[in-house]
Amino acid sequence: MQDTHTTVVGNLAADPVTREFDDGRSVTNFRVGATPRRYDRRTERWADGPTSWWEVATFGFLAENVAASFRKGDRVVVSGRAWVEQWAVRDAAGTVEKSGVTPRITADAAGHDLAHGTSAFTRVVRSREVAAPGRDELAASMGATVDPNGVLSDVDGPEGAGAGPLVPERDAAMA
Repeated sequence: MQDTHTTVVGNLAADPVTREFDDGRSVTNFRVGATPRRYDRRTERWADGPTSWWEVATFGFLAENVAASFRKGDRVVVSGRAWVEQWAVRDAAGTVEKSGVTPRITADAAGHDLAHGTSAFTRVVRSREVAAPGRDELAASMGATVDPNGVLSDVDGPEGAGAGPLVPERDAAMA
């Protein structure tokens, strides 16, 4: 069976909630409300359509980053595997009191919708990169620095032509 993938753009209904499993894994859940806007030619105005509510689950590093980044009201873009869960609430006798369906997404990717605001990306370094032999010395000889991700900075000023990932073999050959 093939998975159904979808992308939803909408607003967070509340702050994300993170739970940790007994084995140390975590999940961050949140709700996204997606409300389409359509131009009504009859009234010559924009009108909101019905809001679709999506329950979203994120796992692993994505869950950690969502918990640190998203807040209630944020306009977000979420992409992942979608399905519809049917549910029922029964009374003590087993009679169904109410039932319904909830659309869900297990997210592969999530971020802010930059059509509605700005965002400052901060790369999360989970483990220190192994230093390339001579990398720091080569950078210093060029009057530059190398961060833990191997990004060269401060060459010919803050926007120098040499700024970018430092590849010692390539850059040594060009010197």
